[in-house]
Amino acid sequence: MPLHPQVVEVLEQRAAAGPPPTADAPLEVRRRAFNSTWREGGPSMHSVDDVEAPGPHGPVPIRVYTPIAETPLPGVVLYHGGGFVFGNIDTYDGYARRLAAASRCIVASVEYRLAPEHKYPTAHDDAYAALEWVAANALRLGIDSARIAVGGDSVGGNLSTSMALRSRDRRGPPLKAVVSLCPAYQPDFEPRTHDRELTPPTGGDWWWWQYLRDDADASNPDVVPLLAEDLSGLPPTLVITAEYDDLRDEGEAFADRLRASGVPTTCTRYDGMWHVFHMYPSHIDAAQTAFNQQLQHLATAFA
Repeated sequence: MPLHPQVVEVLEQRAAAGPPPTADAPLEVRRRAFNSTWREGGPSMHSVDDVEAPGPHGPVPIRVYTPIAETPLPGVVLYHGGGFVFGNIDTYDGYARRLAAASRCIVASVEYRLAPEHKYPTAHDDAYAALEWVAANALRLGIDSARIAVGGDSVGGNLSTSMALRSRDRRGPPLKAVVSLCPAYQPDFEPRTHDRELTPPTGGDWWWWQYLRDDADASNPDVVPLLAEDLSGLPPTLVITAEYDDLRDEGEAFADRLRASGVPTTCTRYDGMWHVFHMYPSHIDAAQTAFNQQLQHLATAFA
């Protein structure tokens, strides 16, 4: 089907706000533009606390959203998108609030270091350090340590899945679920959805090569989950894809591999949508539908 009219309206509103910075604009200019693109607000919380986890590359900022006073609650460690180059916990503040309130979970949103200043494995190491710290400090955070999930979109979906693999292989925190939205699982994946006519494309793999150090990294399953030989034993996983998304095919290919490995997996493609549709719940009905699907996945896993 063509792009959904609600998606077209969002794109027109973004275009009316002015053209995005060009590819040769200073990185900080591009980051500011990205970080201001979809700041939809969220509900009030019982508490919002900025903390830090120790990590191999230095402290990792984490923002902890507690929706209600009655604890312990399940916990979701959230990894933002942005191609390893853009995004932060402020960009995803509204999304984290909505997720915490609707799921009645404590959400720990992680601010991992960005590329190109920090190459692989920095973001992955930061992400895992945050997960270990949240699990180790679950009691004081009000989290039930037996009910922890990971989730994220785009490269945040990559980090979520990679953390599930690391946790399995390193005997780390046991996880109940993975939520992966429009995930990035392999650079230069073929076939590419953008081989068809798309409006707009998500920009190819430029951002991968800001993060990866060399070709060896591009074949390392720690950062490229689609290349992992063994996917068995991972938590129940929800993969959401969008029809007009360069990353659609790799997300669906990974979901197929999960199912073949015996991992309980739900993969839903949202027709007429594009890469960041889930970040516009007040403009795009399918964003709320996808959000409700996440809530159901978490509720089932935490039951």
